[in-house]
Amino acid sequence: MITITAILNAIEAHAERAIVPELRLIKKEVEKLRPSLYPDDQEHADALLLKLDRLLSDQVVVATEAGALAQGFQAVAQAA
Repeated sequence: MITITAILNAIEAHAERAIVPELRLIKKEVEKLRPSLYPDDQEHADALLLKLDRLLSDQVVVATEAGALAQGFQAVAQAA
């Protein structure tokens, strides 16, 4: 029998390779699942939600920085 802990661990492992839209979907699913869990599993889900938030913000920051860098290159190319 698969435990909730094993499921949450599998979700976490998958999330580390997921892109932003998929991370958002995973986060919504964990949020929906959380109220039906036992307290220990709710704590695990809370920790997973924090990690999902960090993964989301890391990818958004990287994308924003890449976009700013591309705009900078375009400005330099247009000035030349």
